[in-house]
Amino acid sequence: MNDDELTRAVRRLDPARTPLDAPIPLDAERRARAFARTARPPRRRPAYAAWGSAAAVVVLVLAIVTGVLWMPGSPASALTPEPLVFTSISEDASQVIAQAQERLTDGSGPSSPERRSLSLGWYYSGSPDEAEATVFRREWIDVRWNEDLSGSVVTTAAEATNAAGDTVPTGDPTPGTVVGDLQFVQNQFSPLSRNAPEPTVEAMRALVLTSTGAGEQLTAGDAMLGARALLGEWTLTGAQQAALLEVVAQAPGLRVVGTAFDRLGRPVVGLAAVPSGLTTSEATLLLSADTGRIVGFESELLADNENLKLPAGSITDYTLWDVLDRKAETE
Repeated sequence: MNDDELTRAVRRLDPARTPLDAPIPLDAERRARAFARTARPPRRRPAYAAWGSAAAVVVLVLAIVTGVLWMPGSPASALTPEPLVFTSISEDASQVIAQAQERLTDGSGPSSPERRSLSLGWYYSGSPDEAEATVFRREWIDVRWNEDLSGSVVTTAAEATNAAGDTVPTGDPTPGTVVGDLQFVQNQFSPLSRNAPEPTVEAMRALVLTSTGAGEQLTAGDAMLGARALLGEWTLTGAQQAALLEVVAQAPGLRVVGTAFDRLGRPVVGLAAVPSGLTTSEATLLLSADTGRIVGFESELLADNENLKLPAGSITDYTLWDVLDRKAETE
């Protein structure tokens, strides 16, 4: 049976008529991400492998939503980016969040929420036999959607770097290359909240619970994951971010890691916690020391990971927001 015959057979078994080129809904992406964090990763395959079968299409979708896709590169000895260097501070978590909430009242943020999320993210990329470089692929993710639930997710390549931050140009797309363009027709986009979230702790907590499925036993790490999901769909006002930070503040397990400069050189304060469903990693939320806004999220391994062959302390992903000015610099 060839691929065309297999496709026709599957269609006969499934009466659904979703277009083959329809993008994966965001709620399915969230489920895929959650599964990928707990499942044993399959052996990665070279990017030049054939993608003709239906099973290969599923693998490609998972590679897109989890950020794990092998691309060839130059040899490198270090595996992951260097952790941020934090300077300890005397303030506790409640004081740090109170200070951020006060800064959020200065009116410098957007006056109204936007159905858009622009982020600069770094994505793990390694060879199947560890013979090639392991790098983090830097990509701009521009999510735009409308009230009728149409929209788009456009991914543009940024520079690839090794652990030391040096550019690794070989084998990766030229910076500025559009490497993904998902288009959503009316009623196809599936956000956490179709309407602008109310700037209240109760409304933000409900959205965080929806995104994480953590139940009423919400930890600070879970709240951080929920904040990451929400900021992946919305650009929030200062009042909305203040309410979201209060959800984080009220959850147990939060600690202050100190002040640092994020990977774009911006002064930040770091808050860390362990998600309840991902106890082998610690999440860090980065708050701008200037505006109080949430401008970054990072994840660090607390124990050696045999599947990824990464030691404890490795940074496995990070995402930065409020980067519109940086995006303009590259266009």
